[in-house]
Amino acid sequence: MTVIDRPTIDFDHWSLKYREGWERIAAEFHASGHPLAWSEHHGGFWVLASWEGVQQVASDWETFTSVNDLDGTENGGRGQVIPQQPYRLFLGESDPPLHTGRRRLESPYFAPKSLRRWRPVNKRFLIEAINTVIETGQANLIDDIIVPTTARTTLHLIGYDTDDWQDPAAVAHRGSYLTADHPDYPHSEQTQMRARFREMLVERGEKPSGDLISALAGGVVQGRPLSLDEAESMMNALVFGGFDTTVSLTASSLIWLDQHPREAARIREDEAYRAGAIEEFLRFRPPVTHVSRTAVRDTELLGQRIAAGERIAMWLPGANRDPLKFPNPDVLDLERENARDNVSFSAGNHRCLGSPLAKLEVSEMLATISLHLADLRVDQGAVQSYPSFGGVLGYSQVPVTFTPGRPLPLDDLG
Repeated sequence: MTVIDRPTIDFDHWSLKYREGWERIAAEFHASGHPLAWSEHHGGFWVLASWEGVQQVASDWETFTSVNDLDGTENGGRGQVIPQQPYRLFLGESDPPLHTGRRRLESPYFAPKSLRRWRPVNKRFLIEAINTVIETGQANLIDDIIVPTTARTTLHLIGYDTDDWQDPAAVAHRGSYLTADHPDYPHSEQTQMRARFREMLVERGEKPSGDLISALAGGVVQGRPLSLDEAESMMNALVFGGFDTTVSLTASSLIWLDQHPREAARIREDEAYRAGAIEEFLRFRPPVTHVSRTAVRDTELLGQRIAAGERIAMWLPGANRDPLKFPNPDVLDLERENARDNVSFSAGNHRCLGSPLAKLEVSEMLATISLHLADLRVDQGAVQSYPSFGGVLGYSQVPVTFTPGRPLPLDDLG
């Protein structure tokens, strides 16, 4: 098969064209009748916008690997991000059964029992953030409230000092919208953070404290201790992966609700309605742009031949706009019956372990921010999105005004 046999698409998720028109690209892609097409950007890769196709690729790890084989000693996989990243994330970029063993070390901290512990912690951090601005009548939702809340919650969960949240949050922020070859990519800052992670893992190995870092430091997978490289990589993913995606979803939801006051009031008052609305917000504007796999052998997908070594970008926003799965996909319907079938947290064995925590955080922020910041209004004209949506469909500025109030009490938060 030659390239001219393939349906093609001019698709570069890191481009300005994508940032300014990804919804239109999705609509045209599905209208073409070929929700799987080849892009020549970044060395060439398949763009997959079919919901059914995403389920197939995400579930078939024996054909479509997550491995980032940087030293050429494994199966030739090129990781979960396009372009290929020079740093391997050992949990996300591994396949079962190794992936299963590594994931089991983290999963207890995201189970329902643990979430009940994190809820009051998250609420306290949220109230503390609100109290820093509540008397002023104005704020940037991103820097003043959402980022401090999500960063501190994530750091508390893993056992990291929650007062030291600014540096990890800043590194995660820049790393989410820049490619690794960009001159402003925070390589040196990431290196410093990773060195600190390794120090903490050694400390917890010598003196466990019952937190997630301790679980990684003393973890055993397939009968052997987790290596320091593995543990540091997994800690890195936990710290940085829990920030900007939750921030983006919360911000985009509040921006939309600012223009729909009736729905905003119902979301604030009705927890069940709010849970369904969050699923639809996830479907309509998913924070993560794509998750990649590499074919390890010649195969077929949606009737198209895929050659061994070719990459497939599971385009999550595109799959969430698949009309075969979601009727009228370009309409945001907060009562959509199958909204929870969205693939915003991926699918299969690699569906995001932290998704329940993210939804808990978003739910709390949607209810609490609008309740305690009276007459909240978003300055829609001053909202600033990330310069690139290649990694996360995020925001850097969401200015708001509200009626000044008194600081909120913390005594009853647990």
